[in-house]
Amino acid sequence: MKKIIILLSLLVVVISCSVDYNAEVKSNTSWSGAFGNRTVDGNGNSTVDLSGEHPICCCVQKQTTNGYLRVRITASGGFLGGILGPGNSSWVETTAAYGVVTVCSEG
Repeated sequence: MKKIIILLSLLVVVISCSVDYNAEVKSNTSWSGAFGNRTVDGNGNSTVDLSGEHPICCCVQKQTTNGYLRVRITASGGFLGGILGPGNSSWVETTAAYGVVTVCSEG
């Protein structure tokens, strides 16, 4: 009985390990976006830390007529390093002039 309680306690600790969230931006142009409760301006590729903000949505807009913009939310850590934990969202992309993409983490 004592072994079962210890194993269950250990399981709870492992499952509740923190998960780190980031917004990954791939672009060949300048962009600006709302990442949770803050605004970030950038040019080209970037990773935006979303620590402590989950679930979260990001809305990012190209600042030019040409080029592409791709955004996704990535998750790492958690149970077994993310193997059985949350995964990455799919890439959302635009090539439209001043195009906008919106992507949300899973709740």
